[in-house]
Amino acid sequence: MRKVVVSGAGGHIGFNVAKKLLANNYEVLLLVRSINVNIIELKNLGASIHSCNLLEERTYLPQIENFDAFFHLAAENTTSMQNEARVLENTLQLTKSVAEACVKAGIQTLIYTSSVVVLGRSKDTNRLINENDVVERPESPYVKGKLEAEKFLIQFAKDKNIDIRHIYPSWVVGPGDAKLTPPHKVIKDFVSKGQAFYFDGGISIADVEAVADAQISALENGTPNGKYIIGGENITFNAFYEILSGFSGKKQPKLKLPKWFIYFGALVLDILLKIFGKRSPVSPEYVESVVGNYSWYDSNKAIKELDYQPEAAKEILRKAIQETYKRMAGTINLGKRTNLLPEITTPSQEKTLMITGVPGWLGNRMVDILINGDRFGNYRTNRKIKILTEPRFKGLLNLPENFEIVYADLTNRTEVMNVVKEVDTIFHLAGAIYPKQVDVLYKVNERGTRNIVDACIQNGIKRIVYMSTDSTCGYGTETQPIFDENTKSKPYKHYGKSKLAAENYILEKSNQGLINGTSLRGFWFFGPFAPERNMTFVNMFFWPRQVVFGNGKNLRSISHVDDIIAAFLQAENNENTYSNWYWIGNDLPYSTVDTIYSTIAQSLGVPYKPVYVPKLVCRALEQTDSVLNKFNYIQSTIQAAGKFDYNIAGSIDKAKRDFGYSPRITLKDAADELKSMVDK
Repeated sequence: MRKVVVSGAGGHIGFNVAKKLLANNYEVLLLVRSINVNIIELKNLGASIHSCNLLEERTYLPQIENFDAFFHLAAENTTSMQNEARVLENTLQLTKSVAEACVKAGIQTLIYTSSVVVLGRSKDTNRLINENDVVERPESPYVKGKLEAEKFLIQFAKDKNIDIRHIYPSWVVGPGDAKLTPPHKVIKDFVSKGQAFYFDGGISIADVEAVADAQISALENGTPNGKYIIGGENITFNAFYEILSGFSGKKQPKLKLPKWFIYFGALVLDILLKIFGKRSPVSPEYVESVVGNYSWYDSNKAIKELDYQPEAAKEILRKAIQETYKRMAGTINLGKRTNLLPEITTPSQEKTLMITGVPGWLGNRMVDILINGDRFGNYRTNRKIKILTEPRFKGLLNLPENFEIVYADLTNRTEVMNVVKEVDTIFHLAGAIYPKQVDVLYKVNERGTRNIVDACIQNGIKRIVYMSTDSTCGYGTETQPIFDENTKSKPYKHYGKSKLAAENYILEKSNQGLINGTSLRGFWFFGPFAPERNMTFVNMFFWPRQVVFGNGKNLRSISHVDDIIAAFLQAENNENTYSNWYWIGNDLPYSTVDTIYSTIAQSLGVPYKPVYVPKLVCRALEQTDSVLNKFNYIQSTIQAAGKFDYNIAGSIDKAKRDFGYSPRITLKDAADELKSMVDK
């Protein structure tokens, strides 16, 4: 049987199964709802793609006729207690539709990926759960949906005489997770935030690639209507955190909380959130099922019949930590193809470019656009590009062959001198915004930029375009609420001072004829590759009321990262821009904070009900920030809130005149992108 259909290939396990099938020379058809990086990679490896709605068999039934087997992995994998109807539809109803379509299409073998959650957990460490166990009480809509799907398929196989083989993966970890599955979220949360406590219980950790091999073996070697647990090493939660601690450097939790305490806390949180119409992220039902119980499974049947080879938990988690660092840096999918456009094969005649500030919000998106183009298909290139990044980011970037990665600490003059060479243009994006210490701003922003400029001069590199900030001018006044090209610099706090010092050095050396420098001043950033901290801002809109510092009537310009990147590329070879700085933001009309917030709320599908924090509070926060700065300390929330009520908007007329800058991303576009972040 060499012709197979795969659903769920955009997901974690499904992607790895499809990739292994292609490597084993299967003809693979992917049924997809949407296109993501996983689907594009599989398409480039030889898979066929058909877009459809699995809930409506008419949208794919003709395409799956004459296929030998169907790997069904599509499901909504979540521990959330919310949206039960949707989760049940994307587990139970989806599975019913696929099974019935297989019978109508004449497909005789269905490899169904269930989950060990339908088998339950054990209270006894000496008793491993096997394929004959059944969970007593589903703790979430996902478990309920998978359990009902399991029951349906068992009866369906008998009624329709179809061979349905059940696969029960345990806690699956490994590459190819484009959406952040629950296991990877737990690992990421530990690495980024640490963990204060642990509790009794345990998990079974399986490597995703070994799980994928077992799935294919289930088709090739499994018994008709067979059931196979694909588990891994069974370890306690304490051992799990010990391993994570050893590889990440985070402290291992020492405080052991009893089950009753965690259950009570989850119950109270659930009650409080229900008052506001919300559901708790950790339900009492979930605590009851997981805490103090052991998700330990017996994989011996798969080991014997499918030649399944589990990997040690320590090795699985070691690799997962490295993947987590990529995810935290925003580089987990950076360098991958994100569209189905043909590759550029014509050799580039463009000049060699160096980019600083990768990983980083703007830097990551710039690399992505240079590989895949922006939303309009512009700026794809195979020009030679060097990425200057810090040594601490080694191993976090996997980029195409036209990219070269060099390492240097910007604050180390010798290191910078050694790597800033053999390029024609530098886009200097690197900078510190909210470090914990004030002096870091001057080390990175001012000294780092001086080192870059001096290296350019020493190595004969003339062109440098610099990413500056609205903080060089602080905020608008009553007489001049809107910045223009004649606005005098009045930097806001140490961030503005450090960025202005860097900008002045570039323009000074440019006026001296030593380099051809340009500075682009951005405003409030929006766009793809936003750091995780931005989710705090987005999540605020789902509160009963949204907090607005000030009266919401102050003017704010925004800068979408795609428009900024377009400005860099438009200005690069334009001599009019030499020795000048420009405002790079959105066009007229200037938006108020209320306009920005209400647009975001509309895109998110929530009512805009602002709570205005008086300006007096903003001034108090601003003064608090100044006091903290005297002790070399920065608290990002206090600093941001302290200036939020000011007018911070600028005219882009000079950029329009000098190099044809024309922002194409609207406020509505930016708001809709925030909605996509929530959906992910």
